[in-house]
Amino acid sequence: MQDKGYTIPELIIVIIVVGIFSIVAINKASYAFVDTDTIGEQTEHLILIKSASTYANTIKEELKNEPIRYILGSDLVNAGYLVDDENTYANVKIKINYNDTTDQISVEILK
Repeated sequence: MQDKGYTIPELIIVIIVVGIFSIVAINKASYAFVDTDTIGEQTEHLILIKSASTYANTIKEELKNEPIRYILGSDLVNAGYLVDDENTYANVKIKINYNDTTDQISVEILK
């Protein structure tokens, strides 16, 4: 009479394969728990940079006389370059710098 079942090498191979699949599944699932606050902060930062850059390009002639200017997020809202219903950006300080030699504007968010 023959015993029905698996041999030890077969069981070890099955355990190894299941372990590999588990590691891959856990690794893929871990991306579901990425910190969304960081993504939101990066998005807000980009919105501020784009709005301030657009604003700076419209006042470029003024910046030629005053190459460094500090503004607040509320200035962008009042000028119509940024919508801020929750006053999220109101007190954010922004530095606008005009480089005369390259004729370029740089924008920096100050903390």
